[in-house]
Amino acid sequence: MDRGWWWKFGMIVAVTLATVWLLIPTYVSLVMMKPEERNNIALVQERLPVWAPPARYRLNLGLDLQGGIHMVMRVDTKTALQKRTERRGLQIARWVADKKLGEVTVDTDPERLQLTLTAKEPSTMDAIEKEVLNTFNDFTKVNRDGPKLTLTPDESQVTRFEQESVDQAMLVIRNRIDKWGVAELDVRKLGTDSIQISLPGRSNPEQAKELVGTTAQLEFRMVDDSNPGFFRELFTKNPPPADAGITLTEEDGFPQLKGSNRVALLDYVKGKTPEGREVLLECVANPVKKNECSAYRTYLVNREVPLTGESLESASANISQINEPEVNITFDAAGAREFERLTEASVGKRMAIVLDDYVHSAPRINEKIGGGSARITMGRAGSKSFDEWLGEAQTLALVLKAGALPAPVTVGEIRQVGASLGEELIKKGAMAAVVGLALVIFFMAMYYRKTGLIADVALLLNGLLILAGLALFNATLTLPGIAGFVLTLGIAVDANVLINERIREELDHGKTARQAVDQGYDRAFWTIFDAHVTTLIAGFILFATGTGPIRGFATTLIVGLLASLFTSIVVTRVITTYFVHGRNAQTVSV
Repeated sequence: MDRGWWWKFGMIVAVTLATVWLLIPTYVSLVMMKPEERNNIALVQERLPVWAPPARYRLNLGLDLQGGIHMVMRVDTKTALQKRTERRGLQIARWVADKKLGEVTVDTDPERLQLTLTAKEPSTMDAIEKEVLNTFNDFTKVNRDGPKLTLTPDESQVTRFEQESVDQAMLVIRNRIDKWGVAELDVRKLGTDSIQISLPGRSNPEQAKELVGTTAQLEFRMVDDSNPGFFRELFTKNPPPADAGITLTEEDGFPQLKGSNRVALLDYVKGKTPEGREVLLECVANPVKKNECSAYRTYLVNREVPLTGESLESASANISQINEPEVNITFDAAGAREFERLTEASVGKRMAIVLDDYVHSAPRINEKIGGGSARITMGRAGSKSFDEWLGEAQTLALVLKAGALPAPVTVGEIRQVGASLGEELIKKGAMAAVVGLALVIFFMAMYYRKTGLIADVALLLNGLLILAGLALFNATLTLPGIAGFVLTLGIAVDANVLINERIREELDHGKTARQAVDQGYDRAFWTIFDAHVTTLIAGFILFATGTGPIRGFATTLIVGLLASLFTSIVVTRVITTYFVHGRNAQTVSV
């Protein structure tokens, strides 16, 4: 045998050994571990030999094969745009005042996404209009009526914001679930304003809602400390119904209303707040069931939202030098400027950290805070233990990091795929693949005899290469993926059929075994190559445009086609060449 043959033979041995090595984590997780343990990557890593590849290089099972939770989240971009327009109007008004261009009031039309600036002195509007349009180029002019200037968000900015809202929501949701340790998470865009989430291996829909549904819009709003007696006066002059269960309490020197019925509490204060104010609730955690509220407390906050989670860059829980739990937060450049302005004007007041219209914390601003960094001190021992304060600091940091959504998100659909159904699909899919493979192997051995057996060896290696390739890219195997696996095995056999038939033709023309094999492979190469490339193009199009099961099918098809090219053109030729050239065979059985 020549040097080229030995080089190819060594490559095949190396590829085969690497294939088996890559499949060790998949074998351990799917064969040696219980279904409920497969999603625990740390546990899989513990079970692996030290010489095995990392646990992340394994073949995952999709939602349809192992069961789990399927969710569809709706991103309310319209509400987000309305709130963004309101905030932008307030920013413009403050900017006009800071630049000493005059004084303006802002009126917002949420439905039309328009804001109207009204100059207190009509003569200043010309200068205000010019400077505002030059500076705030994300807004365009609708009309000008004397001292009134009406603006609306630029259409291109609206489209970009809607797209970014969904993309950012996907990232935030993925980060939130990742922090809970959910493996094999699949988050993808569905349409223009929805997000599809698959949680394989999860069996509790309520927990899934908690993981995803609580991720909401984050806001920083000022508590109205200028009216500390509001709730006491309301409770005294207009007592709540006796059956409402509402009481008057005092926290940190401020009177608050408290009740176990959220709806009753909100109904009681509805329509009774001062202008420009609203009542938000704080959830008092149930000491037994931490994820439930045992009661609710009221906060009177400004309706204006000066700062949102869009400006937040990072948040972390730490222990201060005086041994107090605290949360350190960092804003981006724009958020830092707004936060500095806000804290300078609000020293001594409380700032409510609001998530999904619930007050999560209301720390006091002790001084002007510049530089884009701030520290939220949770509290000292007394009303709560150190561990409780530290736990609240860690929870608050998690909320701040994962809650910075630019738009409200709601659960549109949630359903559970049973684990028993997944196990049944695995068995049926595996049985279909094994039966199909066995029939193909039997046909090739009976019809093509020795060259058929060579093709069968290559076919088995082709199957292992597909599984190893999927494991290398940490792909998720779905039921359509199994269909793609079986299909690629058929394509691989088709290539060997073409080669064997071409060799037969050469033998019929009186060629020797060596000549027939060499010319058979050479002349069949381009036919096989063209067929694989055209199918690969279709596979890449399916992968680029499809979602979910379609992508799973496309992934398996692409990996299988590449493996088929290698086994049908390289592996079978090396083995056949050995029998014909190396052992000086005068005939070849085809």
